[in-house]
Amino acid sequence: MNAGSVSRVHIRSDAAVRVTVDPYTSVLALACAAAAARMRGGRSAVGDRWSGAELHAVSRLVVPGSSVAPEALTPAAPDRDTTVADELDRLRSMSAADLHADLDLTYAGDPPPHWSEVAGAARRWISDTAAALETVWRLVEPVWQAQDRRRGREVERVGTAAARGALDLVLAGAHPRGRIVDGVLEFPDPEGTDLDASRHTVVLAPLLSGVDVSISNLDRPGLVWLGYPAPVPNGEDEGGLAALLTPVRATLLRLLGTPWTMSRLASAVGLAPATATHQISALVADGLVSRRREGRHTVVVRTERGSGLLELYGVPDLPTRAAPPRLVAPPRGGPPA
Repeated sequence: MNAGSVSRVHIRSDAAVRVTVDPYTSVLALACAAAAARMRGGRSAVGDRWSGAELHAVSRLVVPGSSVAPEALTPAAPDRDTTVADELDRLRSMSAADLHADLDLTYAGDPPPHWSEVAGAARRWISDTAAALETVWRLVEPVWQAQDRRRGREVERVGTAAARGALDLVLAGAHPRGRIVDGVLEFPDPEGTDLDASRHTVVLAPLLSGVDVSISNLDRPGLVWLGYPAPVPNGEDEGGLAALLTPVRATLLRLLGTPWTMSRLASAVGLAPATATHQISALVADGLVSRRREGRHTVVVRTERGSGLLELYGVPDLPTRAAPPRLVAPPRGGPPA
């Protein structure tokens, strides 16, 4: 990955954090996902309800190789709760001159071709985009309401993680391929940037669970704004560790109080070797486990940071004398050979 294809955001471990209730960002994320699916020739329950003009308008947001869009598309006050109706009213009230000024500011007076095309029909693009987003909201509003308690738990999770010194794990999960490297949040971005946000407030906007899109705005003064899919809570994980790390990684972390070889670990928990390697790599990137070569084997063990996280969450080690819990059930007829 070259330097221009990743964004790096330097965030202090004790950064101020806010969590907003923002359904508009979920609508925008779902619209981007639907447009991308249609552009790949796929189907989408959302995109199939758009007119050709609405699909064309939203597709400007997901042009391959481009990740920057006009400022006006993000919430007007990203550090505050908002509503879809208010954001769509704001968008519809924009004039062509407003959009031109936004594009000039965003692209330093030199917008790429797909946005130059928009500038030539600004009011039509604004109208079609707002209509497309309103269609999305009509479809997903019941789902958003149904996930109200889930968002409440996410607010508690973020607060707990920040208080326990694990905010970086939340931030790493705010992008499907994000990670923390030496205190720096990194995520793939075709128009990557390097931002010193050491004095910024971090604003997190949990999206609908299951949305496979993350949205960020790194240009607001004093703010780092991240919209990310809210994790699905694990009802059996009262301490919240599985929600923080994912259930598979939480189980592996609890098991690794003693060294395990990768092959034995994968077999014990019922994961394919490649899947186990992927999960362990994520824990290594978070500084929770370490691995080393011993002859022909790779040995994995929990770090002091990993043990400290378990202690903070009040989660005990899994016993290793008995067989550890399998994450994948064996096929009928007995355990695999």
